[in-house]
Amino acid sequence: MEKASVFLKRIMLGVLLAALGLGFALIVREGVGSRSYLYALALGAAWAAGLSALLRHKPLPVPRHAGLWAALLCFAVNLIWVLVIRIEPFSDYKEYWDVARALARGTEIPDAWYVAMYPHILGTATVLSALIRVFGESVFAVTVLNVLLTSASAYLVWLLGRELLSERAAFLAALLWAVTPCKLMLNSLIFSEPIYTFLILLFFLLFLRLEKRMRGASPWPAVCGIAALGLLLAAINLIRPIAAILLISVALWLVFLRGDEARNLRRWALWLVALAAMLGLYRGAGALWDSHVENRLGQEIASVPWYNIYVGLNEETGGRYTDADMDLLTAYLKQGMSADEAQKSMIPHVKERLASGIDLPKLLGTKLFSFLGNDELGGYTYRFTRSERFVKIGMAVCNVFYYGVLIAGFVGLDKMFRSRSLGAGLLLPLFFLGLTLAHMLVEVANRYHYSLIPVLIIFAAHGFVREERRSQ
Repeated sequence: MEKASVFLKRIMLGVLLAALGLGFALIVREGVGSRSYLYALALGAAWAAGLSALLRHKPLPVPRHAGLWAALLCFAVNLIWVLVIRIEPFSDYKEYWDVARALARGTEIPDAWYVAMYPHILGTATVLSALIRVFGESVFAVTVLNVLLTSASAYLVWLLGRELLSERAAFLAALLWAVTPCKLMLNSLIFSEPIYTFLILLFFLLFLRLEKRMRGASPWPAVCGIAALGLLLAAINLIRPIAAILLISVALWLVFLRGDEARNLRRWALWLVALAAMLGLYRGAGALWDSHVENRLGQEIASVPWYNIYVGLNEETGGRYTDADMDLLTAYLKQGMSADEAQKSMIPHVKERLASGIDLPKLLGTKLFSFLGNDELGGYTYRFTRSERFVKIGMAVCNVFYYGVLIAGFVGLDKMFRSRSLGAGLLLPLFFLGLTLAHMLVEVANRYHYSLIPVLIIFAAHGFVREERRSQ
């Protein structure tokens, strides 16, 4: 079993490394037409190589309470940004804000049809409405919440790094997350990413710790804890519907990547009980939330996102949003259909697009670049409110940092590939690969890789620091 699990682990990591390798090739290809990508890649490689050389000669000193210091640094740096740089909500970000204000006031939800199409909007808006009831309709209060959440995420990155790597690598990972420029720039927005990213990191940490206790003499408290994680998954899903990827990652790890642990029939029984209860709580809480959303909106919500699959197959836009695709969906809504009926009406159009002779390799390459090929959204976000020079500098800084982390993350993943160690830490690359593959099917946008950045930074810390991991 051990050899089979190591073999399957290397297949999984090999696929992920191949995807990242293809991503580098696409960055270079894109850079032929837009030299800024090549310059950013070269500068990213330079800072990554420089930091790696520096750490070889002088290891990073780790203070007491290192995670707390990293979190405080994250809070200070990001707070300064949101104090100085303000931006009014627009586009999807305004949708969150308008729904949150309606919830806080107890008034009718604006664009209820759109919220029914994407019910996770109401999840984020519910969190923000609680903030509005305390601080009033203050965009600044929301940006401070973003700063608090990203700072708490820095602490979780440190804890995860300690579980999987070492004290020094954990501290480096937390510092890298603290100064990530795209995350810093996006904190001025009203959006869901800081919330669900924090919850995903919390899920990883709790699962890792509970999995260790499952191997102890008294595993039943851990069984109950893993079952309770179903509620955390439900919370993730009501903010962003990607909890299924975490569930699939857990299932794949449990069945294929536990090595000789999988021979223990008693532990199998414990895991089956834990996962059945986790799934039950997840589905039960999700059903209750869906019922609440439908009662609040006064209409049926959508189930399968056929529209997003349709957009994801749009070769002309590279799987990204276009007004023409949205107009097709809204045409069904104008006929009096519910959100779910309108989504199902997209099925024939999905089949038609599939049968139209899509150049799949080209489409997937375009989508992979859109998803992982750059991290410039932080700067691009300010295109409506700041000068062109501000936007270009912001985009360049984000990309230079991201490409350095991407290179170091590739090195870290290669170390994992060469290692024979197994463990629940493999959930991180499973999630990274799963989310990437999911967006090769559905609508893609640069923003959707936000939750992968702290995971990539943990891989990068492993690439930078020449120390053995504690576990994986």
